[in-house]
Amino acid sequence: MILNDEQLHQAQADIQKLWRFLESARQSHSSIDYERLATPYLLQIQDRQQEVLDYLSTKPALTRA
Repeated sequence: MILNDEQLHQAQADIQKLWRFLESARQSHSSIDYERLATPYLLQIQDRQQEVLDYLSTKPALTRA
């Protein structure tokens, strides 16, 4: 669960890192090996993207000065 903008930026960076890893793996693995390798990472990307969407879908709480 993302609670602040810092965690949002970290989640976005994590997603990009996984994308780059999978992009590279597509070039160096056979189709069957890639499918086996990619499945848990794709699920992780999906989960992280949902966390980002959930966070961005909520209005930030107003802070009192």
